[in-house]
Amino acid sequence: MDLMNNSIENVLAEFFKSTDFKKIEIIQSLWSGYGEIARYRFTSPELIQKFGIRQFIVKHVSPPRQVCHPRGWSTSVSHQRKVDSYKVEVNFYKTFAEQCDAQCRVPTFIGEHRFIENGNPCQLILMSDLDDQGFPIRATNLTVQQTKLCIRWLAHFHAKFINSSTDHKHDGLWTIGSYWHLATRLEEWQAMPSSKLKESASKIDKALNKCKYKTIIHGDAKVANFCFTPNYSDVAAVDFQYVGSGTGVKDLIYLIGSCLSETECKNNFTLLVNDYFDCLTHALGLYQPMLDANLVVIEWQELVDLAWADFERFLVGWAPDHKKRNQFSQMITNRALASI
Repeated sequence: MDLMNNSIENVLAEFFKSTDFKKIEIIQSLWSGYGEIARYRFTSPELIQKFGIRQFIVKHVSPPRQVCHPRGWSTSVSHQRKVDSYKVEVNFYKTFAEQCDAQCRVPTFIGEHRFIENGNPCQLILMSDLDDQGFPIRATNLTVQQTKLCIRWLAHFHAKFINSSTDHKHDGLWTIGSYWHLATRLEEWQAMPSSKLKESASKIDKALNKCKYKTIIHGDAKVANFCFTPNYSDVAAVDFQYVGSGTGVKDLIYLIGSCLSETECKNNFTLLVNDYFDCLTHALGLYQPMLDANLVVIEWQELVDLAWADFERFLVGWAPDHKKRNQFSQMITNRALASI
């Protein structure tokens, strides 16, 4: 066993006060070489009974000494954002995850442990394994009907945590949810060529952030962060590094753009947006019966195109050749710019 895994095994043994577990597989590396995610299994009935699960996930966060971003954004700002994102994720699991129900299912938080590994500060985040809980399917793209399943999850998640205070902040989460918002992406904004979108970036950002009705948004609601049942009848979500305050339509537009092709977006965008607001209205009635759902819908409907343009602004600076930058995306962005 190599030194890295030996260190993790020892830390886990200390955490569980037992060695009755084994590593099954590495699931994936973390973005930019910041560690790995692995699957483990309890090997004793006692631990299975204690935690109520057979398998668990270990997210091993180990920031590299030399950062190597796949698109070249290896700056101190980028590094600090990633480091902070793992702290935010733990805060979400500790404080908010247990409020999520079967309509917006997330992994169960087991715990975290910080330790020094080869002189570097590292962190383990432990959670239940959604694969073993009935959600083993991952996808790179979805049908329209399958996308609606994720939209339903988003609507219930947003309704669960909505708050109508303009200055409400969720302790321990990002003040502004999503990884692409302007305040943390000024380097990318500066890299943009001159355009109306670049000139309007601040106005778009302010319009999104000053909305009265805010919730906790997922902040990275792409198709890869959803886990499905084998027959695509239900869905759960993972990866809560960029959760924070905001309007739910930021998650909505990001999801649609990640699930569907340009043609599918063009043919189904209005349908899916309407489906989101129908689901949101229902979920608000379920979770927030004292809140006027119509007021939330009216405000957020006005922000849909702006949210799309906001993400387009990020892409223009971060990865101008990205496949999501297509004619449909430009059309929605132009529509948003014309509304300012």
